[in-house]
Amino acid sequence: MKNVKFLPWVGNSYDFGVLGFDGNGVIRYGSAQMRGRRIMVLGESHYCANPETEAVVSLTIDIISDLINPSSEHEPYKNTYTKFAKSAIGTFEELSYNAKSEFWNHVLFYNYVQTAISGARVAPTNEEFKDSKDAFFEVLAKYKPDLVIVWGSRLYNNLPQTGNQLADLVIQQGEYAGRAVEMWSYEVESKFVALMPIVHPSAGFDLKLHNAFIRQFIEQMEK
Repeated sequence: MKNVKFLPWVGNSYDFGVLGFDGNGVIRYGSAQMRGRRIMVLGESHYCANPETEAVVSLTIDIISDLINPSSEHEPYKNTYTKFAKSAIGTFEELSYNAKSEFWNHVLFYNYVQTAISGARVAPTNEEFKDSKDAFFEVLAKYKPDLVIVWGSRLYNNLPQTGNQLADLVIQQGEYAGRAVEMWSYEVESKFVALMPIVHPSAGFDLKLHNAFIRQFIEQMEK
């Protein structure tokens, strides 16, 4: 992957994927005996206050490793990842480190923009989005996710427009029935990949609403 600067986190059970959700709405993971859908979680960019950090190719891997390390001190940035994990898992109480580790080890996490951003809440430029296209497709080709959950409308709207728009995903039941979100798709080396955007989990993130979207996304795209 010659264009990838920040290597993705690839959980040790990523290939086992996600099977779906049980009757209580809690995620069910795949296994060697029964494999599910491979999930990519797509973040936007890294913020690096220290210029030396920009050269660390394992930066993404180090962040997730630290997140699931029970000996690591809590830092504010971890709230974003934990809120998303709660929503995806379907457990809205405090997550144990075992639950966090199991979740992140069943997914792939990759930050799209391959240039480190200099300040918190600074948007990548149009050129930085465009320059990250080749790296993104290299990751898709290598790891072959079935589904991509995109963090934030800004990132989603700046993804390559070389794919195809899908029919909107509509929540079919429960308190959020009728709520909808658009979807996109790519075909990478003859493999179909579906993408769904969610609100960025750093702020204004409704855990139960996005759990409903994620459940519908995984269950609908199984068919």
